[in-house]
Amino acid sequence: MRQAEQTGAAVGRLARLGRQRDFSLPRFRRSLDAIAHNGDRGEVLRQLLTDWTGIPFDAEEALDRWGEIEALLPGLREKLGAPLGLQTVLLHHLHSRTGLLKEPRLVSDADLAVLRVNAITDPLTGLYNRRFLVDHLSREISRAERSETLLSVVLMDLKGFKSINDRLGHPVGDSVLVRTARVIRESLRAVDAGCRWGGDEFVVVLPNTDMFSALAVAERVRERIASMALPSRGGLVLDLHYGIASYPHDGKSTDFLMKIADLRLYQCRSQSSYATAAARLHPRFAPEEMSVRVEERGRGGSWIAPVVDVSFGGLAFRARRRERWPPRWKAEIIQKHDPERHPIRLRPMHWAPLPGGAVRVGCAYA
Repeated sequence: MRQAEQTGAAVGRLARLGRQRDFSLPRFRRSLDAIAHNGDRGEVLRQLLTDWTGIPFDAEEALDRWGEIEALLPGLREKLGAPLGLQTVLLHHLHSRTGLLKEPRLVSDADLAVLRVNAITDPLTGLYNRRFLVDHLSREISRAERSETLLSVVLMDLKGFKSINDRLGHPVGDSVLVRTARVIRESLRAVDAGCRWGGDEFVVVLPNTDMFSALAVAERVRERIASMALPSRGGLVLDLHYGIASYPHDGKSTDFLMKIADLRLYQCRSQSSYATAAARLHPRFAPEEMSVRVEERGRGGSWIAPVVDVSFGGLAFRARRRERWPPRWKAEIIQKHDPERHPIRLRPMHWAPLPGGAVRVGCAYA
């Protein structure tokens, strides 16, 4: 077993020698002779040629092909000059001369797998990158549409990150990004996807998740990031802003969901600018901090009712009991820590009695 492992490691070193830009045939021959014993030279060359080209060879054929390649190398080097890589010679011989290689490229399966991973991941954090996010979110929206399920997107950025970069330096800032990515990765399920959107912004895609469940995930990430240890000098603190959008209520396309999430992220930043750290509440869509102003003709213009629940596709508020309810209302959402008003249209769907003569009115967004 140990001998096989040593041979495998030696063949791996030979394969790397063959990929060097300035390939040295004498050095390669010496290394090949050092590991090829008892007539297994053909087997070693078979492994190498298969690794370099992806073409299956048997041991005898590999010996013949390698002899042809060795004979071709000096003439090509004389024509093309140095440095000359072995990959160029393999491509010329197996593609142009013999036609064994159908596609004019030489990438091993292992290298191709590495290239695929690098194409969709962020090199610093190891999370998926923006390119992957766009494709993945589009696929998840299509899946949610087919199965009539939910989907939520969380857009996050780090509060206080610029101060860390400016005062502690970019190496410390990079370590904060790496630790943030680790927190995000550890907070997700296997079906979820965490991506780096750019800079200090991150995106989380949550299949089969409504807004309140997504808020729980975002708040879990925020709490862990807010407790992250930073260098003691400077008195810097770290926190998280986030905005959430859900399919299909907030949008049915990638661009629209990301736009809504970005708008809510902007609102979250605005909220944190006038709400002190002690007074700020999370999640920012907490029902106990929301009211709804309902406009109703013939009943005194408008009235305000406290929201008791926010769920997918609608909300519920507490109001006085009455005999008849209109089919639709014009209304606006009022949040304690949000100066803006959010106009909506509500359609009452069901009613439930509450203690004290009040009634819980469940509404859908009309």
